[in-house]
Amino acid sequence: MSSLRTLKKLRRRGRNTARGWLAQAIKTYAKTLETTERSAPRSELHTQVVDFTRQILQSLESTPRAETSVHELLEETLVMLSKELGLESGESSAQLERRNKKTAEKIDSSDENNFKGLTPLTRLSPLPPSAFCPTLERESDGGLSQKTVEALRDYHPEIVLYSPQIPPNTGTIARLCAAFSCRLHLIEPLGFDVSEKSFRRAGLDYWPFVELYVHDSWESFLITRPGRRIVLIETGGQNSPSDFRYEPGDLLVFGAETTGIPRHILSDCKENQRGQLVTIPMFDRGVRSLNLANSVSIVAHCALANLHASETKAQL
Repeated sequence: MSSLRTLKKLRRRGRNTARGWLAQAIKTYAKTLETTERSAPRSELHTQVVDFTRQILQSLESTPRAETSVHELLEETLVMLSKELGLESGESSAQLERRNKKTAEKIDSSDENNFKGLTPLTRLSPLPPSAFCPTLERESDGGLSQKTVEALRDYHPEIVLYSPQIPPNTGTIARLCAAFSCRLHLIEPLGFDVSEKSFRRAGLDYWPFVELYVHDSWESFLITRPGRRIVLIETGGQNSPSDFRYEPGDLLVFGAETTGIPRHILSDCKENQRGQLVTIPMFDRGVRSLNLANSVSIVAHCALANLHASETKAQL
């Protein structure tokens, strides 16, 4: 919307001045109009807001901190917008803001409905993974049957993120896990809350197809996955994801975006001989690391290609 773009520019020009404060106030009321009139926006009112803002700038040009003129112009703006919105002219700015917030919550409710939340830890079976790839049974529409998807989750590797920090990264990885029929584990502490919008929106409407588990510590996570091999994706290893020999049910572990996998986890896995170190090769060492979601995509694809190729050869 042109009026909102204009108001954003005005705010950048004077964030800490009376001009910036007023521009931010008008932006709030203009957005109220946008949400309440989403189906049929009134362009003439948008034009009025832009023209009125221009008048404000002109009047404040000589005295940018003139408090009296700011309040007078703001009051005129409130009266104009209240009239156009069909509200009583005496309605306060706080009431308008509450109205805007309530409308925004209704708009976001669809995202809330798509997000199914966490999978109960009680669903995690301590049994070893399936040793053989299940037969790929399909529905009439060509998609895999739910029974096949559940069986693939027992056969495919599981993605483990230790202390992820950036919600869109994790949301994108959750979407990949849905597509690949892989379970997703998050190890606390997390750098965000799983209810955050940026996390939910990155997964789009695929949350019903994600098995998402959150564990309060690395030790409690290991208790739920006994006997499974740990594949640590970190720098310093000799194994490339494309050359590594994967096994059904491998736990593919990735560290935080900023710190990687903690040293105590690396040392414990080495001492227990339960962990294998895999490193994604990079050919320009000027690049310190890859994006977490990209790293998961690379390794997960290599693992599935390896497992399914091995199963195909075994069947032949």
